[in-house]
Amino acid sequence: MSNSETASPGPDLLAGYIHEEIMAKARGVTTRTLRNERQRGEGPPYVTINRGVYYSEPGWREWLQSIEKRPARARRRVA
Repeated sequence: MSNSETASPGPDLLAGYIHEEIMAKARGVTTRTLRNERQRGEGPPYVTINRGVYYSEPGWREWLQSIEKRPARARRRVA
């Protein structure tokens, strides 16, 4: 196996992607939480390259919007 086959992915390949450790810190969760979400089919879309897990910025933002909650409507009081 050559060095190019075992080397980490280059910066161009991962432009726009965030490593799972950075994603975990940004979300305030552990990498274990992210792993559990992936196993349950939850959480943002991801790719795995050379055993590393990466999240695309557009995919992350789309997922975040999909879980966005709207405030409940105020109940009207009947007088």
